[in-house]
Amino acid sequence: MRRSILLKVAVFCPHFQRRVEATRNEAIDRLVACSDSESCRDPTPTDAPPEHERPFPRGCPVFPSLAK
Repeated sequence: MRRSILLKVAVFCPHFQRRVEATRNEAIDRLVACSDSESCRDPTPTDAPPEHERPFPRGCPVFPSLAK
């Protein structure tokens, strides 16, 4: 089994209006992590089921499927 190469890249974050460091998985050609994700993630509402949670702001380049 071959391991994927992870690259550190700089991307523009529309939430912070600045560059952030992200990790790109070369094998699947996708961003997979962000250095500031804990700072921008919305807290989970206590009454919301976790499968409907959209914790990241709209336009997030790293987690677009989890964006509001």
